[in-house]
Amino acid sequence: MRPWTLFLIATSLVAQAPAQASLDKATEARLRKEVTFLAAPELKGRGNGYPELELAARRIEKELKALGLKTQLQHFPFIAKVVRERQDAALVHGDSLRPLVWGKDIEALGLSADAGFRNRPLAFLGYGVQIPGGYDDFAGIDLKGHVAVIARTVPDLDIFAHLPRMDRSLLARLKRLEAAKVAGVIVLEESGVRSLLREEGPVKLEIPVVGITAEALAASCGDLVARLKTIKETGKPASQDFVLAPWTALNLDLKLSREEAQVPNVVAVIPGRDPKLKKEFIAIGAHMDHLGMGERHSMAGAEGRGQIHPGADDNASGTAMVVELARQLKQAKPKRSILVLHFGGEEEGLLGSQYWVQHPTQPLEFVKFMLNFDMVGRLDLKAPKLMMGGLGAPKSAVEAAQKFVPKDFSVSADVGASVGGSDHMTFSQAKIPTFFFFTGIHGEYHRPTDTAELINFAGMARLAVFGKAVTLDLANADVLPAWDAETAKIPMKGDGGPMRIAFGTLPDYADNAKGFRINGVSKGSTAETIGMQAGDIMVQFGDKPIKSIYDYMGVLGSYKPGDKAVVQWLRGDQLMKAEATLKGR
Repeated sequence: MRPWTLFLIATSLVAQAPAQASLDKATEARLRKEVTFLAAPELKGRGNGYPELELAARRIEKELKALGLKTQLQHFPFIAKVVRERQDAALVHGDSLRPLVWGKDIEALGLSADAGFRNRPLAFLGYGVQIPGGYDDFAGIDLKGHVAVIARTVPDLDIFAHLPRMDRSLLARLKRLEAAKVAGVIVLEESGVRSLLREEGPVKLEIPVVGITAEALAASCGDLVARLKTIKETGKPASQDFVLAPWTALNLDLKLSREEAQVPNVVAVIPGRDPKLKKEFIAIGAHMDHLGMGERHSMAGAEGRGQIHPGADDNASGTAMVVELARQLKQAKPKRSILVLHFGGEEEGLLGSQYWVQHPTQPLEFVKFMLNFDMVGRLDLKAPKLMMGGLGAPKSAVEAAQKFVPKDFSVSADVGASVGGSDHMTFSQAKIPTFFFFTGIHGEYHRPTDTAELINFAGMARLAVFGKAVTLDLANADVLPAWDAETAKIPMKGDGGPMRIAFGTLPDYADNAKGFRINGVSKGSTAETIGMQAGDIMVQFGDKPIKSIYDYMGVLGSYKPGDKAVVQWLRGDQLMKAEATLKGR
């Protein structure tokens, strides 16, 4: 499941009194076996481009073939690694030439183009930001033939408060400079250069992009640090062309090679029994990839890089669930056919599902509904719940699924909008209605601690009963729900300004009558410092009551780093409060 996702949940299932004796022990054992295999150290976190992800795909294919299903492996290209083949760089300052040390003073960004130039003058552009009628780093700067110098991160200043998030991103600013035909870009790194990795976004830009430490560049551009300090203190641009005597320029010789890997999707079909309806498909899917050794997207920080990220919940649990549902659905012999999909590349931007939709193995117009299972292994034993969203599905379809809830479950009556940065989004964008099954974020999300021992297999077996019933209802229906443009919209709360505060809560996205419940706190965060714990329900932040995640996100956006606020929360029936000093992101 993608780290930047906000899940606004359409409905929740809350177990009242799990009937342990009625659990299908055979189902539980199969789920345990599958998740344990996929999350084992030998699978090395099933990273995209890893041979271990191919091993996982072959295992899934074998399981589906054993059920008598016709299967196929579909592969798509993925740039797994970027390496330097040739590199040389130096700063020219007046008559002096200062070589830069690769890996220490300078490093290429993974999306950089190759370069071969000498004496390209530098142009300092601050943050590379333009705000109509306000802040403009480009004013008075001649970019033609120059190497633009920008800071990596746009700071938390009031002048940038309403700059759209997308415009603040480094990629957006690089694309703007690419369109301006600069000779190249230097990204100022204030705490050391970053390793050469495949970047998010495009595989390759048309301009060279390198990171250089502020210290290395300041040695040849004496007032650089002062200019950055001026911007931060005044909120006003301090851009000036560096083409001044004695002038500063860059020599750069760079050639990168990109190592391509083939990433798998696994596809299988359960043929329908109805002569007329079997040409239509209900798709069930899950992503089988995870973070490998934590090179990208790890929530464990620098110390997490190089450690296996097992991904037991994210998403060995969903992978195993779909294999189990395929077993049970084949036995049920539905009217419509069932399309069984396991995707690679989800963690890198829904790549596998996007590839399948662009290269469908069945006619896309006959795929009538998609059910996605992502992180379904951590049913909370104290407050069990499944979140089920309906992106692109009519609200009536989400409500209709309630009749299949087991007798010891209850269902929230509030059916609201739902989103999710998982593979169902791809299908909704293709105008196919979807359901999304999810048991919640937790403290092990995208960390090396997401292991099989923490999975609630009994809970997964119970959820399989519900998932099977909902799928069969769709597969056997006379008329299927149509794609709903309204529920397919992904609501964006707020004015698009930056979220400047990192409070450190792991949210519970289900509705709660008392306030905003949290599933945990991040280590070293403000939430941990003031004593908040998993299960606490935030009810007030400063002078604002908190009734939902919308209230919480909204109030955080009104603060800036260094502000203080009294936070109040419930722990059981006890009201607790503490003053928090807020930290920046």
